[in-house]
This record gives sequence, structure tokens and C-alpha cells, in this order.
Amino acid sequence: MRKMVTKRVTFRLYPNKSQVQKMHYWRRLHKDLYNACIANRREQYKRYGSSVSYFDQQNTLPAFKETWPEFKELGSHA
Repeated sequence: MRKMVTKRVTFRLYPNKSQVQKMHYWRRLHKDLYNACIANRREQYKRYGSSVSYFDQQNTLPAFKETWPEFKELGSHA
């Protein structure tokens, strides 16, 4: 059996004041988006007894970003 070797690279960020503010803003948007997705899953299960998959939620993100333009700044990978 062959073992897979993984390599780790760590980068240190030294952001300026405006970059720090932007990163905190993005972090808050990510938190809000995550919490909205969890609430959506719970509500869907309570009302209809069916679960929402990750891919179902992922496919609704473009429409969500059209409704909430501030979330357009977030990358699709996050």
C-alpha cells in the first residue's frame, strides 16, 4: 500500500487597516450565509420532512446573490 504524502504551506498575512476591515466584513457575511443555510435546512425539514442537500443549496446561491448584492463579493468557493 502506498502512502500519499501531503505538503503543507503556511502564509502569514500582514494586512493594512482597510484590508483588516474588509476581511472582518467578509467573515460576517460568511457567518450570516452559513446561518441562513442552516436555518433553511431546519425549516425545510420541519415543514416538509425532507432534507436539503449541499448541492441543492449550492445551486440556489446565484439567485440568492441577485437578491442580496452584498454577497456577490464572496467567492463561489467559500
